[in-house]
Amino acid sequence: MPMSREQVEQALRRAEELTDQVRGSLDRALGLMGQPVWTGPAADQFGAELAAQRQALLTACTGVVDDLRGLLARTQG
Repeated sequence: MPMSREQVEQALRRAEELTDQVRGSLDRALGLMGQPVWTGPAADQFGAELAAQRQALLTACTGVVDDLRGLLARTQG
């Protein structure tokens, strides 16, 4: 059974909220990595991996939001 317009709107709002939460949380974590508390090669590697994972996750989240916006545009009242 296809989703109603209201269901798609709810899913889109939730996906946007979660994307904002993910972005904020990972931005804070990356900001903390810039502090001189943990330094050295392991810290540098962890920071680089965290940045890469942040980018991959945000790309996926953005894809879901874009897909839901497209579905919403095609969904009848």
